[in-house]
Amino acid sequence: MLDAEARILLDLMEEATKAGRPKLETLPHAVGRAAVDKMSEDSEADPPQVGDTVDGVFAGPGGPIKYRRYLPLGVTLALTQGNLPTLIYYHGGGFVIGTIETHDSTCRRLANKSRCQVISIDYRLSPEHPFPAPIDDGIAAFRHIRDHADTFGADPARLAVGGDSAGGAVAAVVCQAMRDAKEAGPAFQMLIYPATDSSKESGSRQQFAEGYFLTKGLMDWFWKAYVPAGTDLSDLRLSPLLAKDFTGLPPAFVLTAGHDPLRDEGRAYANRLIDAGVKTTYVNYPGTIHGFFSLTRFLQQGLKANDEAAAVMGAFFGT
Repeated sequence: MLDAEARILLDLMEEATKAGRPKLETLPHAVGRAAVDKMSEDSEADPPQVGDTVDGVFAGPGGPIKYRRYLPLGVTLALTQGNLPTLIYYHGGGFVIGTIETHDSTCRRLANKSRCQVISIDYRLSPEHPFPAPIDDGIAAFRHIRDHADTFGADPARLAVGGDSAGGAVAAVVCQAMRDAKEAGPAFQMLIYPATDSSKESGSRQQFAEGYFLTKGLMDWFWKAYVPAGTDLSDLRLSPLLAKDFTGLPPAFVLTAGHDPLRDEGRAYANRLIDAGVKTTYVNYPGTIHGFFSLTRFLQQGLKANDEAAAVMGAFFGT
């Protein structure tokens, strides 16, 4: 059963559509992106104060990658000695929408509640930069921060990756890619309703195809922009759930929403980790919808989930 606050939000969205607001999937991608990014910024709770923020850029495989560092409240660049446990965060948005700004409040809250530094990554988006460009940027960002940890005030042994939806998929792929390349990888992964299997439609994708914010039409709109025709959908960068081996992956926090098309594949990913002996905390918020982790102005469950994810990571790093 839907939480009352989620039902109210969905009803408001439906009323706006009936009043003439076009559905995102009916718009050109560039037009839709601008409108939704502004709405997403406005849908986050007011941004809490943090200790410091730093915007910067480093070279990526397809051009500069922008980032924003968040230091938790009470920690400033002037006072910190560096070597902070650090979460590298990839925002959601179907690989088409989303920015550092759309997830600014969320990253601030994660930093404060976990007592860890958060570095938000502005990876390339589709359709201008289709698959695998966003994944390539996600991997490159992890490697750059790992290899220049002192520049970022980060402890290279206490690096985590995380993200929501598309960003959760990027984080999962980064962990697998580092393990398979036998490189130093993340120490922890935070996967918020991650997209993990593009090869087939799960039961929840069918059950919640309409009426629960992330619709089949919207997912198809994202997909058309992101994945070129003829791409092998079993590619592990699109479907990390299909990996044959989950051993050697870092401890994880995996979160799903009960009325989310991505619920089943997020749970399946957590199960694969658990079955492989990877220490994993799995949490499902049964009464809410996809996106709730950042729709925190309207959905109090999102604030609770922010705090829970941060607490698990903070406990893992001993902060």
